[in-house]
Amino acid sequence: MRAARGGARRSEGSGVVAAFTRSGSLQRGYRTEDVDDYFANAKVLYQEEDLPQELEAERIRTVAFPLVRGGYRVVEVDQALERLERACWQRERASVVSREGTDAWLERAYTSAATLYLRLGRPRGERFRPPARGRGYSRTEVDDLLDRLARYFDGSAELISDEIVAASFTLKSRSRSYDPAVVDVYLDRAISVLQAVE
Repeated sequence: MRAARGGARRSEGSGVVAAFTRSGSLQRGYRTEDVDDYFANAKVLYQEEDLPQELEAERIRTVAFPLVRGGYRVVEVDQALERLERACWQRERASVVSREGTDAWLERAYTSAATLYLRLGRPRGERFRPPARGRGYSRTEVDDLLDRLARYFDGSAELISDEIVAASFTLKSRSRSYDPAVVDVYLDRAISVLQAVE
């Protein structure tokens, strides 16, 4: 999970709800009612013939739950969301491939990848705007990750989607940072592109 993602983010894949451990009365975790409601709804939606928009990988990736004392352990819920996201992504890919063929799926991936190139070509320190106020993601750390992504597209480095999912960035002052919301949207697209070809 990336640091400073709005609120808190992120049972079980294939629509099966998992039991989560509570964080304890002195620690914060995700509010249990919200998590239970989300996964109960996801279980029902997963059973539908066509995967609904609520279960698109990009939407699952941006789910947020309030942090409260005694809530569900963040790590467990995040892992369950990642499994659900992967299961829905695989189902979506299988659906497109069965209806339109592998070439159609890959064409979508290449089209999405092309939208990433413009920022990769910008100079370090200028790839995203700074936050409107407050702190943001370290420019240096974000640029390091984008340099790896550029090398991946050039064929000179290996990179998998899970590495981007797990990326975290130090919060820096406005003058040394990028706007987290803009970076997150971009990285979510990059994750989708990498998942499409994995």
